[in-house]
Amino acid sequence: AMAKSKSFFGLRTGSTKSLTFQVYRGQQITKDRVYRVSNPRTDAQMTQRALIPIVAAARSALKGLVDHSFEGVPYGEASLKEFSKQNLRAGALSVTSYSPNGVSNPGFADLIVSNGSINVPYRVDSTTNDNTVIPGQAFPAFKFPAADAGASADAILKYLETFARANNVALIAPGTQLSFLTIYQSGTVKVNTGKETIDAPTSDFALNRIYIPNGDSDSENAKAINGQWKVAGAVAQDARHATLINSNGDTITFACGSDDGEAGYINITSTPKVIANNNCGLALILSRYENGVWKRSPSRLTIGFEPTTPYTFEDWLSTYQTTGAASKKYLNTGDESTGIKG
Repeated sequence: AMAKSKSFFGLRTGSTKSLTFQVYRGQQITKDRVYRVSNPRTDAQMTQRALIPIVAAARSALKGLVDHSFEGVPYGEASLKEFSKQNLRAGALSVTSYSPNGVSNPGFADLIVSNGSINVPYRVDSTTNDNTVIPGQAFPAFKFPAADAGASADAILKYLETFARANNVALIAPGTQLSFLTIYQSGTVKVNTGKETIDAPTSDFALNRIYIPNGDSDSENAKAINGQWKVAGAVAQDARHATLINSNGDTITFACGSDDGEAGYINITSTPKVIANNNCGLALILSRYENGVWKRSPSRLTIGFEPTTPYTFEDWLSTYQTTGAASKKYLNTGDESTGIKG
C-alpha cells in the first residue's frame, strides 16, 4: 500500500521496520515495506541460468567449428558471440532435466550450431551406430556406375552431381558441402549427484565432410575434401547404394530406391568409426560458396536417444575445450587448415 502523508518531523526518506519513506515532487510518500519479493526466480530466469553452463561448455568444445558457422557474421569472436546469443535465448535448448548440481541428460540437445539462408527440409534417423539423413520427398532410384573396392570416390560423386542436377535434389545440390557433426560418448567420469556416485559419460565430437562437385571434381577445393574418400566395397553397375570410406575408417553411404528399381527416399548415412556404439546425435550443416559469400544452413544438434546416465557440463568443458586452437574452417570447401576460398 502507498499513501501521501505529512510528518511532524518534516519530509523524510528511508525505512522503518514496517514502512518506507520517499519524497516525490515535494510530497511525502509512505509505503508498506516489502520484505519478500514474490516469485524471485521466474521460469525464464531459471531456464536462462540452466542454459549458461551448457552454452559455455559447448562454445569451448565446438570453438573451431562455430567460430565461422553463422552466415553473414564475421569469423572469429563475432561468430562465437552469435553462437552464445542464439543459444542463450529462453527455450532455445532442451533443459528440462537440468539440475543445480551440474548434471543433465544431455544438456546440449537442440544446440544451434549454424544458421543461414540454405533451407533444405530433411529428417534425421539417429541410432547407436550411425546417423541417416533423409530428404522429405521421394526420387527416382539411383543407378550408380560400377566401381571397384578401393577405387577413387570420383565416379560415385560425379554420378550424385548429375543425379542431383537432373532431379533438383536440394540436399545434394551441386556445389554443396555436407558436414556431419556427430556427438558421441567418449569416456566416463565419477560424479556425485548428491544421492549416489555414478559413472557419467563424457562426450566428444567427430566431423565427416563430403563435397558434391559442381563441374569441379578436379579442383583443389574438391580434392581437398573428396580425395580422402575411397569406395568401401565393390559397386555393381546400376546399384542402388554405394559406401565410401576414408583412412580413419569412417563411412558415408548413399542409397535410394529398391533393388527392382522403384523410386524411394534418399538415405545418406554417416558412420564415424570412433563412435563405437556410443552415438548420441547429429547436426548436418550444408555449406555453399555463392557469389563470393559462404552460405550456411540452419542446423540444430538432434539427439537420437539419451545415454543411460547423465553428462556433466564441468567435465566436458575441462576435457574437451579447444584452448587457443585456431579455426579449421571446417565448413569452407577445401583444406581444413586454410579453407582455401574463405
